[in-house]
Amino acid sequence: MADPTSPAPTGPQCPNCKGPAHGEGELCPAQFGPGKTLGFGEEEVQVKPAQGDPLIGTRVGSFQIVRMLGRGGMGTVYLGEHPVIGSKVAVKFLHASMAHEPEVVARFYDEARAVNLIGHENIVGVYDLSLLPPDRYYYVMEYLDGETLAALERRGRVPTLAGLAVLLQLCDALSAAHEQGVVHRDLKPENVFLVSRRGQPHFVKLVDFGIAKLRGAGQGRTQAGVLVGTPEYMAPEQCDDGPIDARTDVYALGVMAFELFTGQLPFTTHSTTQLLLAHLGKPPPRPSSIAPVDPQLEAAILRALEKDPRTRFQDMAEFADALRPVQKSLLSAPAPQPSPPKAAPPKEPAPAPPPSPAQKPATAPPPAPASGVLSEVEATFKGEVGAARRLPVLELTRGGLFLQAESGLPPLLSRGKVTLSHRSLRGNLTFAVEVVRHVSPAEAQAVRMSPGFAVQAMELAPEVRAALAQLADQARASPAPARLPSAEEVDARLDALEARARADCYALLAVAPDVDFSAIRRAAGALREELESIRTHPLSPAHPSRAVSLLSRLEAAVASVGSPAPRLSHDAQAGNWRGVRRCLKAGVPDPLVRARRESLLEGDPARRAEAERQLARARVAHKLGNAEAAAAAFEAALRADPLDVAAHEAFQAFEEGRR
Repeated sequence: MADPTSPAPTGPQCPNCKGPAHGEGELCPAQFGPGKTLGFGEEEVQVKPAQGDPLIGTRVGSFQIVRMLGRGGMGTVYLGEHPVIGSKVAVKFLHASMAHEPEVVARFYDEARAVNLIGHENIVGVYDLSLLPPDRYYYVMEYLDGETLAALERRGRVPTLAGLAVLLQLCDALSAAHEQGVVHRDLKPENVFLVSRRGQPHFVKLVDFGIAKLRGAGQGRTQAGVLVGTPEYMAPEQCDDGPIDARTDVYALGVMAFELFTGQLPFTTHSTTQLLLAHLGKPPPRPSSIAPVDPQLEAAILRALEKDPRTRFQDMAEFADALRPVQKSLLSAPAPQPSPPKAAPPKEPAPAPPPSPAQKPATAPPPAPASGVLSEVEATFKGEVGAARRLPVLELTRGGLFLQAESGLPPLLSRGKVTLSHRSLRGNLTFAVEVVRHVSPAEAQAVRMSPGFAVQAMELAPEVRAALAQLADQARASPAPARLPSAEEVDARLDALEARARADCYALLAVAPDVDFSAIRRAAGALREELESIRTHPLSPAHPSRAVSLLSRLEAAVASVGSPAPRLSHDAQAGNWRGVRRCLKAGVPDPLVRARRESLLEGDPARRAEAERQLARARVAHKLGNAEAAAAAFEAALRADPLDVAAHEAFQAFEEGRR
């Protein structure tokens, strides 16, 4: 409240706190509260941009700035859309008022560099970093459509299994960060984004590395005595200006785990000073004194909250190793059975008739079909060609579904429509989809699942998105425990993966060479989980070393094709022009494309001559009306010179005219 004896403020006023208008980059405490930060997707709190925001409508690389998503202390995040293909990214601009402070600019670059160094699927991806003249530094990153962990916690205490899944993903992501010398230093629920991926409703994306500590980034990024971090989650050494390392993040994740499973923080005070002193010297309460918490889980949380870094878990792998047995015991525990209702004593049953001589010997009845909402959902898929087909739904999420099909799999990246019907819906639910994954009968047999294809929902209207989310939430259920494979089956699976690894990056990932980057990340994540499971639960002495070797090859494959710049070089060398087109659409800077093209053509001068010859053939065939020959010549030209941007644009214009 303002002091009534103080003079009234002059000049522009903030409509929320009634004080002087805030400068660019400043948050209004009355509107957001202290320490509020925004993630890289659409938050539940939207920030209204100033009237006449000069950045709206601006082009950065291949993307056009559409609207503001949120504002934090260092930068403002905007939604960017590709004007042709409609793909979305988030673009973070450093506040203009900070652009002339070298240390702030360096820290802004450090954030993008830290994320790029790590390259983990549970950390938001960064695609580009540049400057919009004269002084607007920005970087382009993955757009996230979901909610923060803080928003999930506000709806009530999170179930233990769901919370453990989130923590284990964070442990994995932070392990990768620490291996690259990056300590986050500001772990909190607001910086953990939850999206729906691969059937997981709480797929983690860790964001906001704005105050991360990088090994070798210089010592001038933060000043001694300046509070760096969020006080509620700060480790004792962080409160006391001590040395920072991976164990600092272990403590912060311990605070988050305490809050996740009890619904409250271990220390709550009315002042920052008291809060810091509590972290420094006050023992935390036992989580079980606040809420029902598994004893093994409680022991892991309390060890993570040890004051002395030497007695904490020494890294995230140790923390994860303490959490996995809790998850395993909960997954293997039998589901509680409801008590049967009281009823009157049953009548004496009538005697069963004697079996007929023609009857076969009695056998155990076949297992009952899957019950629940998912079995009641009817789905009809209509692709770009062929008739509509009604197919069983094996998996349903807020972002798409997996349809069972023994044959006739639609082409990868082709478009189609899905119509869902269920008694809980008001009429049928129809929406556009894109085919993002195939599981052939042979692959399905190898991985012990049903064959079919996965589709991703496209351009959902708000009411359709809400109905799909509600249906997916109803259909979500604990999966039945899978049959454990035999040692021979694991050997066969490893043989197949080793053969695929020798072939190509895309073969190892079991994706088409022209898939988008999200499909590559999904495939890599699924394969990484499978290999880690084989490594940590081997069925023969040879399994761990073989799994480790394949994990190394997997990381090399992801490094080659998992992000636009390296994939551009990999696919250009292989003549994979469709993969190159993906990189161009992702916004690879033009100077980089030109440099890579010059290098490619200098190393193999025959490429240029072949490309020019095929382009001439394409022009002649097009003029004569022979579309098939023109398309074949265009493709041959791009195989020879995949980095010819003008040829890509000409072929795209030809394809659009053909359609």
